[in-house]
Amino acid sequence: MKTFSYMTHRKAIAMIELIFAIVIMGLAVMSAPMLISQAKTGGLAVTQQEAIAACASEVSMIMTRAWDEADTSMDNTNPILQVDENIPALNRQQNTGRRVGIPQHSSRTFIRSDGRGDLRASEIGNDGNDNGVFDDVDDWDNHVTNLTLETQTDTETGDYIDESLRMATAVGYIVSPANYNQVPIRFDNPFNQANQTTNIKFISTTITSANHDDVLATNIRLRAFVCNVGSYTLIPRAF
Repeated sequence: MKTFSYMTHRKAIAMIELIFAIVIMGLAVMSAPMLISQAKTGGLAVTQQEAIAACASEVSMIMTRAWDEADTSMDNTNPILQVDENIPALNRQQNTGRRVGIPQHSSRTFIRSDGRGDLRASEIGNDGNDNGVFDDVDDWDNHVTNLTLETQTDTETGDYIDESLRMATAVGYIVSPANYNQVPIRFDNPFNQANQTTNIKFISTTITSANHDDVLATNIRLRAFVCNVGSYTLIPRAF
């Protein structure tokens, strides 16, 4: 019996194939830093967008609260409050208890439903003890919230890490326009802080990075204002 052995031969890699492989690998290595940079930039953009959304949510939520501690009564209508700022167009008219131009049937008056007409706006940070209940916009002055976002900033390993952000809110009074007969009404500086109680309060919320300076290159700040206009009353209609 004869035994035959078969041997298979593998073709060698051509030089041109080797050169192409080296070129492709070189291009891949050269593009790696750019890909890492783009991944990092994308992570920072996501963090900034999340920070802006959190900031906008905070400001919107604060604006739903009462304008002042004197407006938090659940048993009576919330009136227009008296302030230190003296602007005739916004002051109380002694014969009506309202501002100029407000009709008699309107509930937007300086007189509360229990007859009190001496309620004044509170100084920021000195509006009484709410026992931890944030029921008016003043309660958010100097309020700080620490946020934790999960973001991919570690581009070398691709892991997601927790990023700490600091959200600080300030509330204060701003100077009202002196001339309300001017059309349109203009502010010289809508957030020029006043040293007395006025008819307009500002809300300013700022988010900064707590741990990594490169996460938020600039502070993210949103501002809004709320006015001393009292509250409306729903009138039942008979059918």
